[in-house]
Amino acid sequence: MTDQKESIGVMLIDCRPLVLMGLHDLIDARKPRMEVTAQATTYTQALDLADQLRPDVIFFSFFPDALNPLEVVAELSRSADMKVLLLKGLYESVPAAQAIEAGARGIVLAEDPTESIIQAILKVHHNDIAMDRAWAGGLRGYAATGYIPLKCNREQAKQARLTLRERELIRAIVGEPSAKYVSIAGRLGISEHTVHNHLSNIYQKLDLINRIDLLMYALKHGLTNNEAPPSSAWVELE
Repeated sequence: MTDQKESIGVMLIDCRPLVLMGLHDLIDARKPRMEVTAQATTYTQALDLADQLRPDVIFFSFFPDALNPLEVVAELSRSADMKVLLLKGLYESVPAAQAIEAGARGIVLAEDPTESIIQAILKVHHNDIAMDRAWAGGLRGYAATGYIPLKCNREQAKQARLTLRERELIRAIVGEPSAKYVSIAGRLGISEHTVHNHLSNIYQKLDLINRIDLLMYALKHGLTNNEAPPSSAWVELE
């Protein structure tokens, strides 16, 4: 059983400074029981910080961003050690049922009493579901309709984390698969050391092992063109 006295690391994902400040103060007031270990104002930043810091609980808000929020929820939920908890305003229209389907462990209303929010963090951290009866009933109704939720494309979520420089390097490698790294570095105007650093980041972001994997992946997923990542993948969610 999880030690009830261990400190729970919480990451906050929201584009609103006031919301971040309020949650930060609320959670850090419960030290050493729990504390905020990271804050992100974009989904790309959130994915990177989650990879680095492995927070126990992730407070997740929906907002316009270059990544689809449901795909980000799915990506964050891949690890059993990180629990996603949705933060929703009473009058905000978000696809809560689809987010639960993607892996979120519970839903908290921003208007809930502060102690309810703290209890929700504790519940999801200890592998419980943080959801009141109204939400649970709504999700049962959702399941009964047979509605097919939005499929979460994890590959798109991973690809959206690539920088323009990393995409440029991928195109250079695919364009001349047998070229030495020093040659590619000269063509891009960077050092060979920088090429290796970029490749290491690319392998990590795309879950690849080596150059052959990268070639096959790039050809399969269309990373060989000159298109930049979309400026916004936000879609109408209701």
